[in-house]
Amino acid sequence: MTSLRLIDAQIHVWKASTPDRPWPADAIEPQRPDPLEIPEVLSEMTVAGVSGALLLGPTWEGSRNDYVREVAAADPSRFGAICRFATGDPQEVERLAHWREVTGMRAIRMSLNRGDVEGALEASRGSGFFAAAERFGVPLSIYAPGRYELYRALAEEFPGLKIAVDHAAVETDAVPLAEAVAPLADLARYPGIAVKASALPCFVREPHPFPSVSEAVYRLVEAYGAERVFFGSDLSRLPVPYAELADVFVNHLPELSEEERALVAGRGLTTWLDWTEPFDD
Repeated sequence: MTSLRLIDAQIHVWKASTPDRPWPADAIEPQRPDPLEIPEVLSEMTVAGVSGALLLGPTWEGSRNDYVREVAAADPSRFGAICRFATGDPQEVERLAHWREVTGMRAIRMSLNRGDVEGALEASRGSGFFAAAERFGVPLSIYAPGRYELYRALAEEFPGLKIAVDHAAVETDAVPLAEAVAPLADLARYPGIAVKASALPCFVREPHPFPSVSEAVYRLVEAYGAERVFFGSDLSRLPVPYAELADVFVNHLPELSEEERALVAGRGLTTWLDWTEPFDD
């Protein structure tokens, strides 16, 4: 047993496409054929010993936030919502002044891994989105694998903006995982950047306890400090049992101190997001 409290930095949840709640006509293929809904997530969390999680609607469901916000509002001690947002719409951006009034919302997600990334960035700058997020303290989760200059440019232009690098900016297993995360060390100089050590078993070809995952976490903690490295699963595409991944962060990081492991496991994430409920007891 351990006193660590695991808080997962990202789990996609979604419902099936129905006439009352349709997916976009051009939706991409989902990560699995059956929706991942909260009852299954809770069951998986119980088995894995995970206390809480940030929930995010997937891109194939569109820009919907209703499900994740509903769940997070009902149980904020266990769930928080990462929401999708019309970052290029100036009228929507004005709403960021009141984002903390949106119950359960903890961050905004930008998926910059396909399509017209430069156009999306230009529109978001033009709408004032990044400036407003910085001004009103809205944390961002940005998935832009391999685009280190993108993260650097945002950190320099908006130094007060909090940006979590999703999935350690990795997208494939083309190179060893410890090497794949190495370029992130150059971004650690920016205090507004943190890293989600999430989905990492997707990028290794080895059995539990996945020593490459532990090595990647060590490299990230060495660069960022444990307070800016966050455990996560991306459960819907995880190629290994959830409990095995959780076990790595609980029992297979011996080079980290107890305090460092507690930060990586969840304390750092909740502090970063000013999400107090999971540790209020």
